Amino acid sequence: MFGNIEIIIAMLEKVGMVALLVMAYRGIRHARFSMLRSSFAIGILFSFGTLVTMLDPLVVSPGIVLDIRTVMVALAALFGGPLATAIVVATSLSMRIYIGGAGMLAGCVSILLAAAVGLVYARLSRQRTDLIGLTILGLALSISLLSVFLAPVPAFLMSTPALVLRNVFGTVILGYLLAMEDRREAEYIAYKREAERDPLTGLRNRRALEDFDGQVRKQNASSKFAILMIDIDDFKSLNDIHGHSFGDIVLRRLADVVVGRLRGFDIVVRYGGEEFCVVLREATLHNARRIGEDIMQQVREERFDAEGDEVRVTVSIGVAQSGVKTPSLFHVIDHADEALYEAKNSGRNRICVYRPDAIAATTQRAV
Repeated sequence: MFGNIEIIIAMLEKVGMVALLVMAYRGIRHARFSMLRSSFAIGILFSFGTLVTMLDPLVVSPGIVLDIRTVMVALAALFGGPLATAIVVATSLSMRIYIGGAGMLAGCVSILLAAAVGLVYARLSRQRTDLIGLTILGLALSISLLSVFLAPVPAFLMSTPALVLRNVFGTVILGYLLAMEDRREAEYIAYKREAERDPLTGLRNRRALEDFDGQVRKQNASSKFAILMIDIDDFKSLNDIHGHSFGDIVLRRLADVVVGRLRGFDIVVRYGGEEFCVVLREATLHNARRIGEDIMQQVREERFDAEGDEVRVTVSIGVAQSGVKTPSLFHVIDHADEALYEAKNSGRNRICVYRPDAIAATTQRAV
């Protein structure tokens, strides 16, 4: 019969081997699957880890084996959810039944209890994965040790203290490594989001246009879209007269107006200091101009407070649409820029539409 110390050492060796699965877990998280696919992949991963530990267990006596399958099942519930848990439980039960022996019933019950503990903990703790939370989960896994009363070898109960420590150490070590991967991936996504966002308005920056341009080049002329180039009139004067903080308020408000008028799959980018670029997917020139008019009208109706003074702001807009001869996004942006330049030169507070042969202007008179 093994003593508690020998059992703990053997179990920790298994943990060290299974920790290699963390690399595969990192790949799953970095792939950014959908929730369903991610849960399925995690279930397969933990099933593999469970099989590895069960194929090379610590044999206490004939038919009585020890491994860290309960730890793997509980962590699958915590990191993969119900679907991953179901996959791991089905795999573990099948393997334990295949192994057989005097402890088969106790082993199967411990797997089911570990799954229940993991799912309940994940739900109640809202998937808490810090050291304290993982320690609590490891201790809670002691519930699965109730299955030892089904074992036919009474001396097996003497190993209970070692099994409790196995659950705690195994859950904390493996769980912490997996949680580190989750935190690393979350930080990467946050940094990537910050790199792609304008800090003042929260809009996306030019990288979004580069990504969309790549899609356009792949689809050639099959992807129809329109561009709005929006520029705040006399923005420099607004900054000089009322201060840059007032200018920031105007920029943020214009961003809100534009986003509020668009569909969820359209793209809004802060293109320059006071210039915004809007990509309208599957939009005609008529629809794009109507949207631009709505934006221009709403901006005109805004009233900005500048230390007690009421200030009105207007915008000029250039509109262009993609075509067979302009497969690149940035070609269309150049055309919309030409139309915007014409709107500025024509007196501002108006929309100009780019056409292949000439720029047609639609003037909106200030209210």
